[in-house]
Amino acid sequence: MKTQTPETLREEARRQDALAEESFQRCDTDGFLSQWAHGITAQKLRLQAQIDENGGVWEFPALFDLDGNRVRAKIIRTYDRFRYGYRSVWAFCDDRGQFTGRFINAFPKRESTMEKKGYREGRENAPAKADILGSGHGLSGTAWVAAVRTDHGYPG
Repeated sequence: MKTQTPETLREEARRQDALAEESFQRCDTDGFLSQWAHGITAQKLRLQAQIDENGGVWEFPALFDLDGNRVRAKIIRTYDRFRYGYRSVWAFCDDRGQFTGRFINAFPKRESTMEKKGYREGRENAPAKADILGSGHGLSGTAWVAAVRTDHGYPG
C-alpha cells in the first residue's frame, strides 16, 4: 500500500468530484447514488489531508478533573427514553478500557454543573483519521464524514 500525502489525497478528491460531475452530466436522476458516493469519498479524502497536515491529530472534547488531569472517559451517544432522542454522555472506563457503568451528561449549559461533579470539559489533540459515519438503513439513512479518534476515546 503506497503512502499518500495531503497533496495526493486532494488530487484523488478532485478526481472523485470529477467522476460525480461526469455522472451527473450523462444521466438525469438514476445516477444520484454514484454522484453521492463520489462526493462523500471526496469529502473524506479532503478531511484526511487536513488531518495529515495537522500531524495526524485532530481536536476533540476531553474530560478533566478539577486539577487538570485527563479522566479515562469517552463520549458516547445513548438513547434517552424520557426525551425520545439521543444525548451525549461521558462514559467512564477502567484501566482495561472497559466501561465502569458510570456516566455523566456531557456539555451542560453551565460549566458549574460539571464542576459540581468534580470535572471540567475541555479540548485535546488526539490521533485521528477521517471516516464515513452514519445511522439508519439504506436510502433512508444518513451518512457524513467526520474525524474519529484512533486512541479508543482517551489517551492511554
